[in-house]
Amino acid sequence: MTSIVPVKEKMLMDVKLGELPSWILMLDFTPKGIAGAFQREHERL
Repeated sequence: MTSIVPVKEKMLMDVKLGELPSWILMLDFTPKGIAGAFQREHERL
C-alpha cells in the first residue's frame, strides 16, 4: 500500500512531470524561505 504524500512535501526527484508547476508555485521564494532551504540542506549533510 502506498501512502499519499502532499505535493508540497515531496522532494524534487519524487515530483511527477504533471505535478511540477504546482510544486514550484508552493515553494517559498522569500529570503527567509531560501535561507531555511539552505539550512535544511546543510543539516542533512
